[in-house]
Amino acid sequence: MKKILLLAVFAAFAFNVSAQNGEKHERPTPAQMVEKLAKELSLTDDQKAKVLALNEEYADVFVGHKCPHNGQGKPGNGKKKDLTEEQKAEFEARKAKHEEYNTKFKAILTDEQIAKWEENQKKYHAEHGHGPKK
Repeated sequence: MKKILLLAVFAAFAFNVSAQNGEKHERPTPAQMVEKLAKELSLTDDQKAKVLALNEEYADVFVGHKCPHNGQGKPGNGKKKDLTEEQKAEFEARKAKHEEYNTKFKAILTDEQIAKWEENQKKYHAEHGHGPKK
């Protein structure tokens, strides 16, 4: 479950050059991310303000993210690039920050909103080939 949530956060906020088709994606601002979430989850004004502050606090975590499998075919195909110890340490540090973010983000939401957000993330990952590890 933690892996799914971690992937969900990566997917929701990290828009990089796509390894599959080479297209560039504009990285949304924290405010744009909040507006998207507000529509999806029916956030209250208070929740929007809290999520905006959280997104701004953790903005550095979502900038420049690269999946470990970048350059090694499509996500989820089992191929992974050999990571250096430095890359592994950086990935683990980002993972810890994402887990902190998830905890704080979910604390802002209602149980119903959390369930909807998790369902949306499952759909996104199914569509983009980022399924749970087998």
